[in-house]
Amino acid sequence: MADLFSQFKRVTPENRNLTADTLLAYEEAYMKLLKNYAAEIQAIEQMMEQLRKERESFYLQKLPQIKERMLQEEIDGAVLNEWLTELQENMERSFRISESLIQHYVTDNLAEFNRKLQIAMEQV
Repeated sequence: MADLFSQFKRVTPENRNLTADTLLAYEEAYMKLLKNYAAEIQAIEQMMEQLRKERESFYLQKLPQIKERMLQEEIDGAVLNEWLTELQENMERSFRISESLIQHYVTDNLAEFNRKLQIAMEQV
């Protein structure tokens, strides 16, 4: 990774404008890291989209279908409500776990990204 940022050391000390050079080096390092992490960023986006679609499908399609089927079977209202409430709570718990796992993945990737960016900036 150090070779990736070696071009930032080319500016001679007498021609160096610390503010501009640092900003340009930071931007360049950031863009290269974004490019290197493009697959991870896309994977995170896909995971979040899939989770949103799954949640939407559950509430707009699956849960109403299950409720309708139970009503057709003439299941007692109290049992039906208790069972649907439990199903909904379990699904919400599952969605929260999925969100937590995705968030953990995001946090780990962000920490690594920031660590590599810091290392690159220390070389400027």
